[in-house]
Amino acid sequence: MTTTASNAGPAQRNASDADPREALRQAGIDVRPIPRAADETPAGLRRSVGQRETPLIFSGLSDGWAARQAWSPERLRETHGQREVTALMGLPADGVLYPKDQKLYERTLSFAEFIDAMLAADADSPCYLAYQRASELLDLSDCDFTSLLGAPDRHGSDTRLWIGSSGTRSMLHSDLKDNLFCQIWGTKTVTLLPWRDSRAAYPFPDNLVNSQIDVAHPDVARHPLLRDVTFYSATVGPGDIVFIPRGCWHDIRSHTPSVSVNHWFGPSQNFGEYLALLGRLGPSYWHRTAMDFIEHGLRGRSEETRFFFSPPSTGKRLYDALRTGNFSEGNDPST
Repeated sequence: MTTTASNAGPAQRNASDADPREALRQAGIDVRPIPRAADETPAGLRRSVGQRETPLIFSGLSDGWAARQAWSPERLRETHGQREVTALMGLPADGVLYPKDQKLYERTLSFAEFIDAMLAADADSPCYLAYQRASELLDLSDCDFTSLLGAPDRHGSDTRLWIGSSGTRSMLHSDLKDNLFCQIWGTKTVTLLPWRDSRAAYPFPDNLVNSQIDVAHPDVARHPLLRDVTFYSATVGPGDIVFIPRGCWHDIRSHTPSVSVNHWFGPSQNFGEYLALLGRLGPSYWHRTAMDFIEHGLRGRSEETRFFFSPPSTGKRLYDALRTGNFSEGNDPST
């Protein structure tokens, strides 16, 4: 996959790299707090999920989870330190894209070695055990999502683990499914942009679910639609759960060493919504989608992985949709 945006970052880091809210405000972009739920109960969460109108923060719903104690770095070192893991080490501190293929950052080491490295890492060279299926490493029953959402439905669900140093970043992107992002240990900033404002996210021409925007370094001269939208942002700590409706763009970055878990659930965003967005984005996107349809669909050529856990290109996903009926093949975490 060849991208068109520069990966160049600023020569020096500043506080907004960890917390983008001030950077957005200084650029004249409207940024408001993520609303807190009025009813912070499982029933209130289920109602919010059913309405799917807005992201919300819930506090206290995970207070009884075993993970809140069992998944601290010290306990994980004691209980799972001998396990072998593959983590991303020495990640770049700036830029939207990796300057080299993601596989080149991967290193296999013991969980104890990773935890020690994570606690000691400098924010200029973060490390991340990311997108790890929680059930493959830890006891998933330590997180009781069934008590919050009820039994899994026919659409499937998936729970992923995110353990990393200060300075880790999941750059602005959009997911297919509804998402509960749960902070277990440490603090992170979550910054959101509604799906209805997807044009202002300036997706990459070859990938509709990854944004060219670095919310810590917004450039309204280059991306003028940012002037007309509202971002929502909050710092979350242990016990906070953020409901992120499917399609909602989100950027998540750590202030401290951190342990988080997220849970995808419910039906995926449908093919028509992406086609409608593609139609609004214009000819340059249509041309790129056609090229990738041919190269990575019909010809089956492999794609680079320079996005954070790169999904297939839009053209490849369109090819999959026409071939199998599933626009989400290869990008649905629950399959």
